[in-house]
Amino acid sequence: MESQVVALNSDIHRWRKYSISEIVKILQLRFLFFSAGNIREHEFFSRKFDAELMPIGRHGLTAGWLIESLGALLDSDKVRNIKCKQLGSDGFVSQIMRVTVEFKNNQKHKYIVKMPETTNIKAALEMTTNQKMPEGADEQFIGGLTMFFNREVDFYLMDKIPGLRLPRCFHSQQWNHGKTTGAIVMQDLEGMVSVPYYESLNLQQIASIGCQMLNLHLFSIDLSEDWKQKFPFPMEFIDTVSNMTDIVKLYVSRNPELEETFSRVEKMYNSRELFVKVLRDSHEALEIDTFLCHGDLWFYNLMWIPTVDGSEEASNHLGAIIDWQNVHTGSIAEDFCHMLTFCCDTETRRLAEKIFLPYYFKMLQSKAKDAGKELKMTLNQFMRAYRRNFIAHALHLPFITSIMLCVKPADDEIVQQNRNQQLLRKVLGAWDDALDAFHEEYPDFCL
Repeated sequence: MESQVVALNSDIHRWRKYSISEIVKILQLRFLFFSAGNIREHEFFSRKFDAELMPIGRHGLTAGWLIESLGALLDSDKVRNIKCKQLGSDGFVSQIMRVTVEFKNNQKHKYIVKMPETTNIKAALEMTTNQKMPEGADEQFIGGLTMFFNREVDFYLMDKIPGLRLPRCFHSQQWNHGKTTGAIVMQDLEGMVSVPYYESLNLQQIASIGCQMLNLHLFSIDLSEDWKQKFPFPMEFIDTVSNMTDIVKLYVSRNPELEETFSRVEKMYNSRELFVKVLRDSHEALEIDTFLCHGDLWFYNLMWIPTVDGSEEASNHLGAIIDWQNVHTGSIAEDFCHMLTFCCDTETRRLAEKIFLPYYFKMLQSKAKDAGKELKMTLNQFMRAYRRNFIAHALHLPFITSIMLCVKPADDEIVQQNRNQQLLRKVLGAWDDALDAFHEEYPDFCL
């Protein structure tokens, strides 16, 4: 429905200037678009390039829209062809297209066009549960997805954060479901790579991420009211993590070695109050100021320079942080909790907690002093903020692990089993440490 509304809105004002034959051509191409969904290269590019009509993705956007959106960056008279390719690395709530613009002088420019959609998260849940969701069930995600997508649009419209490595954003537009398609046109990071979800970051990679967190946290000291009002803590995130119990129970049922430890954490999953306390309120209870958080700092939002050109192996040098849909104000420790819990095996995480986090705090103190800013917290407050926030991410970990094993399985059954065993050890380590943190930080909290 959305793509039909957008397509019609964009077409009506042009129809009068077309001849009957041109209108027939429009209807033929529109019919092809709606019936075939996303038109792949081999389906479309035997046809003559048409800047006005060529679809980009499934949501009513066209090559004409792209040329108009990029303005001076693209002179339509100099464009020879435009090619689209859907990336296999689509997020759970996005369709991502690589658009290659070919010019008459044989130069090429590549862009990424990101659009919100719910079909991927629906498919992921169906794969995980082995159950077919009813038709239209993905509509329940639209409200939250609209908020998250529009946050990323707002983020790219705000002041640039000095030193923070981001893809360049060329154009963005808010998503108004049923009226306007949300879209972000950004730099193509082709050549950069991500670390697979079943591996572990190393300490050098963690340090490289820490350099970027320094820029984010330095900017956050005495954060302006504009940023605080634009990106309040999203209670929709609380709703998501406090409703994941069924998926976690399914994961436990498939892996009986989790049952004993799960019996000790199960009550924590059933307490929405606990998630509010550890995610939203923990830093304020420690009298720590609010900081900007990426909100989803994990494997596939961390883009790395490869070890050598063309390699899929990540070096120790972070190239960019992408996907700022969950950007918000919250605990200074949140991004570290998410990244260390999701992206490190238990041994690496514990070592980073012991060695890296105290070192990071001292670096932040030093950089803040050099910048003439006052960091109003102690190392003890910082580490306690980490332990409190960590509880929620440790509980969240098996939910994502279960989904990723189903969505991105290994081709070989033995390899899949080995990956699962590695991830089970990570889940058990996270649960054990979450229990310790819970009893230390919240001894009087009743579950």
